[in-house]
Amino acid sequence: MKNIGVKLLFVVLGFTIITACGETEEERRAKERARMDSLRQVQQQQIAEEMARLEEENTSDATDEDEATTEAMSENNMAYSFVENGEYAVQVGAFRSEDKAKGYIAKWSDRNYPSVYTVKIGEEEYGDVWFRVRVGFFGSKEEAAKLGAELAEEINSGYWVSKVR
Repeated sequence: MKNIGVKLLFVVLGFTIITACGETEEERRAKERARMDSLRQVQQQQIAEEMARLEEENTSDATDEDEATTEAMSENNMAYSFVENGEYAVQVGAFRSEDKAKGYIAKWSDRNYPSVYTVKIGEEEYGDVWFRVRVGFFGSKEEAAKLGAELAEEINSGYWVSKVR
């Protein structure tokens, strides 16, 4: 009976030591951050692959109708009054990567908008940096919203009218 008590004591003591030697809270947080970063990278990669697939699909399916639509859009662009010192701009995208933002702008190069640019927002120190893609400078919020609504319908996305000055 005495041997069983001693063995039981060693088992309990061994179990206590093993559980006490587990990960610290800091190690668990670091592990969780690493996991979340990995998930975010996978999601970004999936989005990039999907965008590349859609871009390839769009370029391979170009028809005369698409060209006519592009010409009509170019003519419509002149209907908007871009103002060099305007107070408003239309935000059409936001990316964590400056390269992705510039790639997005490159897709818009055929539209001949007078001003398509990126704005860097956030603190690098905290890892919260965004590159916002904006179009134009408009004299009124209504003019900007008109272009934004048209672009949102065309690219199947949202838009945001920002006061920039």
